[in-house]
Amino acid sequence: MHNSEQMMTRTFTLDGEPCLIHVPEKPNGFAVLYIGDSHHYVESDRSFWMDHPTRSQLLYTLLDEGYTLFTTRLYEESYGSERGVYLLNQMYQAVRRQEIVNPYIHVVAEGMGALNVLRWQQKHPEIVRSNVFFSPCTNLKEYYGSERVNQLYFKRLRKQVARAYEVNEKEVQERVIVPFKPIEVQAPVFIFHDIHHSDYDVQKQSRPFEESQRQVGQDVHLHVSVPPLFPRVISKARSFLKSHETDLQSAK
Repeated sequence: MHNSEQMMTRTFTLDGEPCLIHVPEKPNGFAVLYIGDSHHYVESDRSFWMDHPTRSQLLYTLLDEGYTLFTTRLYEESYGSERGVYLLNQMYQAVRRQEIVNPYIHVVAEGMGALNVLRWQQKHPEIVRSNVFFSPCTNLKEYYGSERVNQLYFKRLRKQVARAYEVNEKEVQERVIVPFKPIEVQAPVFIFHDIHHSDYDVQKQSRPFEESQRQVGQDVHLHVSVPPLFPRVISKARSFLKSHETDLQSAK
């Protein structure tokens, strides 16, 4: 357990993965799950987001507002796999047991972290109040295909996906990529996408996701911006979360 003027951090592990809960000085009863990109670390007493000079500004803004925050590492590279989805749900249940928070939570995610929480919401659509995504990966098939141009990196990616989905490397295309279907979620989504992001192209990731959500009548907003996203978008992100807290008995 670690303390600062703004929060107390509880730490524990699930399936060997470090999990953090940041409890504010004056909790408001709402919780926010934050999940970073695939290279964003979570360790036993710290996270990439908490250590980052501008991303941490969003987290501390939320703590000042009274939000309880929680995060985990998801095996470093889970790519929306069942294993990662299961761990996310185990952590959510652990937070529910340990903290006094409303069961319907907000989600903040970046990059590949968005794919993981989208997969989780496919299985548990009733849990999430709202989503705020930063330059997200929403479609594994598009991402996998776009990385083929760099064969050295692609070989490593294929190995990581095979490990995450527990299949042979030769089976990744057939068993993971081909069956992948675009994801739709019920909870409102606000996307802030860096137009120059080198890993997740807005035209291949956020734009198609926005269109598919609109087609099924879901609430989605896409804000395309030049870098840096942080700290310029913090106020909009915070306002979006607060606008989806009117109903305490459901994810609205």
